[in-house]
Amino acid sequence: MTKTYTHSPRPVGGPISFAIEGDRLIVDSGRKVHEVRLGAVETVRMIYEPGRVGQKSYRTTVTMRDGKSFTFSSLNWRSLIEAQEMAAEYRAFAKSLCMAIVEANPQARFIAGKPWWLWFSTTVIAILSLFLMAYLIWQALRMGSTGVALIGALLAAVGVWQIEPMVRLNKPRSFSSGALPDELMPKAS
Repeated sequence: MTKTYTHSPRPVGGPISFAIEGDRLIVDSGRKVHEVRLGAVETVRMIYEPGRVGQKSYRTTVTMRDGKSFTFSSLNWRSLIEAQEMAAEYRAFAKSLCMAIVEANPQARFIAGKPWWLWFSTTVIAILSLFLMAYLIWQALRMGSTGVALIGALLAAVGVWQIEPMVRLNKPRSFSSGALPDELMPKAS
C-alpha cells in the first residue's frame, strides 16, 4: 500500500508531502516538517467537494485530540487554471493512512460527509432554491415570458446537477477504517 502522497492543495503555493512511518505521519510543506503521532488522532472525515466543470474533488481531514488538523485532497494544482486528478494515488494513501491510524488508535472515529448542521443547512437552502426557481418559472410562463422561463429552467438544471451530489454524498455517517466509503473516493482509472 502507498505510504506517501504529494500534492499541491492550492493553485498558488508549493506541494505538501505526507509519509507514513510506523505510528507517525511526516508532513512536509516545504517550509516546515511536522511529525504527527497517529495515536493522537481523534477523527478522520472524508467529504466530497464540487470542483470545476468536469472535475470532482475529494478531501480527507484528520483532526487530533488537541484540535489541530491537516487535510489532503484528490486534486493536485499545477497552475491557476490546471488541476490534475490523483484518483489512484489518493485512494491508496487514504486507505493506508486510515489503516495506520486504526492500528495506532483503535478509538479513532471515521466519519463520512459534512457535519450534520452544515449538511442540513445546505440541504434546506438547496430545496428552497429549487422551489423559488420553480416559482419563477411558473410566474414567467404565466406572464408569457417563455425566454425567462427557459433560462430559469436551465439555471435550475445546472443547480440540481451541481448541488445534488453535494447533498447526497456528504450526508453524515460513520464508516470503518477497513471499509472506506467508495462514493467519497475518486474512481481509479
